[in-house]
Amino acid sequence: MSDQRKVLIVTPESSIRQQILSRVSAKGYHAVAAERGYDALLTVVEQNVGLVIIDLSIEESAGVKTVEILRKIRPRLPLVVLSSDRSLEAGRQVLQHGVFYYLLKPFDVEEFDQVVQIALTSNKQRAAGPVLSQVEGMEQGTQEVRPVDERGGVT
Repeated sequence: MSDQRKVLIVTPESSIRQQILSRVSAKGYHAVAAERGYDALLTVVEQNVGLVIIDLSIEESAGVKTVEILRKIRPRLPLVVLSSDRSLEAGRQVLQHGVFYYLLKPFDVEEFDQVVQIALTSNKQRAAGPVLSQVEGMEQGTQEVRPVDERGGVT
């Protein structure tokens, strides 16, 4: 199995971690998990993961700081951020680090499956250059992050 199909799940919540591990594995991807940001950083350095799903509720360091460091370590690695914070500020804070998708908890499993599939299949396409992100409809409460191309068009 290609390392680009390896998914790292980072959350301190065992029920969410198990749910995501099960869903990702059922879709044929290799899933690994970490409870803390520090463990996630080590995993990304030691293994060539194709996607990181990170819950902003990780404890020992701010989730946003872990996202920032992950982005510096692997600039083109797609990051899906899970959060229960529905504020516009929380979304903007992680978006400045170029996350692939901002998914609110509790999340819709079909939307989750689609995001994982798109992130992993488009990973090779992003290797050619950086992908920008934008918040669409956060004021309306959808808080969706969608990838955009270099010209600013939504992909």
